[in-house]
Amino acid sequence: MKYAVVILDGASGWPLDELGGLTSLEAAETPNLDFMAARGMVGMAKNVPDGMECSSNVACTSIIGYDPAQYPIGRGAIEGYSAGVVLEPGQVAMRVNLSNVQDGCMFSYSTDNISSEELSPIVDALKAELDDETFTLHKSVGFRAILVVTGHPEIMECSFHAGHNITGEPIADKYPIGPGSDILTSYMKRADAILADLEINREREAAGKLPVNCAWAFWPGMRPDSMEPFSEVYGKSAAMQSGVDLLNGLAALTSMRRCSFPGITDGPDTDYVACGEGALEMLEADDVIFVHIEAPDAEGHDGNAPGKKAAIEAIDREVLGRLLDYAKTHELRIMASPDHPTPVETRKHAHEPVPFVLYGPGIEHNGASRLTEDEARATGLLVSPGHKMMGILLG
Repeated sequence: MKYAVVILDGASGWPLDELGGLTSLEAAETPNLDFMAARGMVGMAKNVPDGMECSSNVACTSIIGYDPAQYPIGRGAIEGYSAGVVLEPGQVAMRVNLSNVQDGCMFSYSTDNISSEELSPIVDALKAELDDETFTLHKSVGFRAILVVTGHPEIMECSFHAGHNITGEPIADKYPIGPGSDILTSYMKRADAILADLEINREREAAGKLPVNCAWAFWPGMRPDSMEPFSEVYGKSAAMQSGVDLLNGLAALTSMRRCSFPGITDGPDTDYVACGEGALEMLEADDVIFVHIEAPDAEGHDGNAPGKKAAIEAIDREVLGRLLDYAKTHELRIMASPDHPTPVETRKHAHEPVPFVLYGPGIEHNGASRLTEDEARATGLLVSPGHKMMGILLG
């Protein structure tokens, strides 16, 4: 038996007038998800425990079968781990979004999803001016960077606003608050001053592109404690495919094989065919594969209802379609689920459970016909805590 887990990041949401009162999952044409739901098990999973931040960090830890309450590892440290940033005791790693601010408000947390190649010289310019014994900036994926802070572990006690949660809002009152916040805010504002004077940004504006004019730091984490390898916890080999460092960091921490395929990105421009073909390659080598696709979440954060719907349809067509073809000649169980909701209305993550579908040999049908929020709730099946889903999939 092989097992495939497809994570439609942020695909769940709320009804939208723009979509005729339907959620993105309801509005999307998803014949493959429908096929699975009409023959498999549909329900809701609570991936974010009460009292924990509703982030992909927490929710995806649940989906890969680990209790996030037992592994409260800050996201900055996980993403840094994926990028090869090994923290020393007492160091703090933070996510930095290289963003665009207009009229004092967060306009684009991702600077229109700027590519790693475009951002690279901008990060180099910041490093040249600001790296010292306290701060070290590291390149990451797309609009993201990792900031390592030495000698100020108290930063872990600060409160932060994630960049994607303050789109359209003034940033003046959103800077970190708490112990060590002054030194961090000072870094962010010094970085902004350097960005404002970069020739690269003037060239971007002249080309009709958004300039990168804000370095927004949040999501601190310290050196992660060891997580048990997936193979030891579940007795099966596992592999991860993702365009974002968070999932690749979780894979590294759990000793999964990390797979990279040309064309797979951290946004809506990802190559869905490459995602699907890559999944088939992964199944040849490993027992359990995780295919994480960021696009629905990115479109939700951008408030793009048509884009989110299109991303869900592309995953259904190019990834789940290929997996179902594979299942015609191989023993395969498939689980498909968002990690958390990302409602287009709020452009933020939401805490409620998410719908899931399990399909394959030994999985009994429980009455649903589609993978939607309402149909999943109507089955009455709630898996809480969500990390127990892995035992159900493999059981």
